[in-house]
Amino acid sequence: MLRNRSTPWKRSAVWAIAALLAACAPHAQTPASSAASPLAAVPTPLVLPTEAPPQILAVQLSDSVFHSGETVTGTIVTSTNVSDVRVQFGGRSAPIPQREPGVFALSYTLPHIPFFLAGTYTAQVVARNPAGLSASRNVSVSIR
Repeated sequence: MLRNRSTPWKRSAVWAIAALLAACAPHAQTPASSAASPLAAVPTPLVLPTEAPPQILAVQLSDSVFHSGETVTGTIVTSTNVSDVRVQFGGRSAPIPQREPGVFALSYTLPHIPFFLAGTYTAQVVARNPAGLSASRNVSVSIR
C-alpha cells in the first residue's frame, strides 16, 4: 500500500516541477517596471508569417526560487506564429495556455514539495508553429 501512495506523490511532484519550469528564467525588474503589469517587462511579440521558424523572445517567472504552497506566475513571449508552447521535464510535457498571439502565461500554486525534491532543475521550453517547426530554450529553477 505504501507504494501506491507514493506514486501519486511522485507524479504530483513531477507535474508541479514541470508547471513551474514552464517559464523559469527570472527577470530583473527596474523600479519603473515593478509597479507596472507583469507584461511591462517583456518584449512585444514578433510578427512572423505562419511558415517562418518560431522564436522564443522572453521567458519570465515571478521568482527563481520556489517553495511549497507558493503561487508561481510566468510569461513566455514568442513570435506570433507560435501555436503551442510546452515545458518538457522528466519525460513529461505540459502545455502553457496562450493568452494572446505570441503571449503564453501560467499561474500555478505549488503543492507541498517534500524536502528530498529540493534542488535545482533544468527543463526545456518548446514553442511550435502550425507547420511543425520548433524553437526551444533550456531554463532552470530552484526548489527549496
